[in-house]
Amino acid sequence: MVLGVGDGSFPARRRNATPPALVVGYGSSLRGDDAVGQRVVLELQRQREKTPTLARARFVLAECLTPELAEDLAGAGVALFVDAACDGRPAGEVTVHPVVASDATTAAGPEGVAAGGCWDDLRPETLLGLARCLYEGVPPAFAVSVGIGHTPVGEELSAQVEAAVPKAVLAAEEVLETWEGGAK
Repeated sequence: MVLGVGDGSFPARRRNATPPALVVGYGSSLRGDDAVGQRVVLELQRQREKTPTLARARFVLAECLTPELAEDLAGAGVALFVDAACDGRPAGEVTVHPVVASDATTAAGPEGVAAGGCWDDLRPETLLGLARCLYEGVPPAFAVSVGIGHTPVGEELSAQVEAAVPKAVLAAEEVLETWEGGAK
């Protein structure tokens, strides 16, 4: 289950108002460093009152990305995905990059991630493409990722990844503050 999705808690767009940010932290909470995305978003949520941007933001925690998020993405002012990166970078290295919507029809085709009804490999790019395809809306989007060291069964982060959580929180705050400043 994805917490906060489909429960009607995403505020409706107000005329002449900047839509809120949607911040999605995902990864397995029971596989060590893979939980870093959720940990970063939980910390951002704890700091809600720190800035107006965080106070208005919508936070979602998920084990994986699901198609149900597409509707919420379509109504967001900006999307921020926070996840673990197991791409060979050093454990604890934090990066930020823009995310561009892919062609959702490719994702839903016979060779796409939806083949056989399986969405396990859904990526932010594909989810944004679904939002564009289904709801004709796609926000600017960014990803904050943290290099991971190990993913044993358990809830503990490695020392390097635990130390990177505050850096990832700051990176996420910078993205959201920069977007908010440009949206006014």
